[in-house]
Amino acid sequence: MSQDPRREEWAAVCTRLRRLAGDANWFSLRPDFDDLTASTRTGEDTLDGWHALEAELARRAEVELDHVVRHGKGGDAHAYRGDGSQTRHGCPREICDRVAWAPAGAPPECLLFGAPMHELP
Repeated sequence: MSQDPRREEWAAVCTRLRRLAGDANWFSLRPDFDDLTASTRTGEDTLDGWHALEAELARRAEVELDHVVRHGKGGDAHAYRGDGSQTRHGCPREICDRVAWAPAGAPPECLLFGAPMHELP
C-alpha cells in the first residue's frame, strides 16, 4: 500500500493488539498498555513505545516459559478470513496497512482507536 515502512510496523502492532492486551493483563503491565493506547488515540507517535512494551512482554514470557509451556499464534496483517462475500477494511486513521475482512456494511472495530475500520476499494 505505502512506501512508509512504519505503516507496516503499525499494521503489525494492530494485528497483535488483542494479544498484547491479554499479555499486558497477564504480566501486570495493563497500565502501560492503557497509557500507550490513550496516547496513540490523541495522535502521539507511540510506535517506539509499543515496540518497548512488546519487548518487555516477550522478556517476561520467556522467563515464564522456563516454568510453563504455552502455545500461541501470530497474526497476519493481510490475512483473508472469509468466503468471498466479505470486503477489505483498513485503519480508520490510515496510520497502518492492516487489512481486516468483514461483511460489507459491518466494519470491524479498530481496537487501537476504538473506531470502525473503513472499507477499502
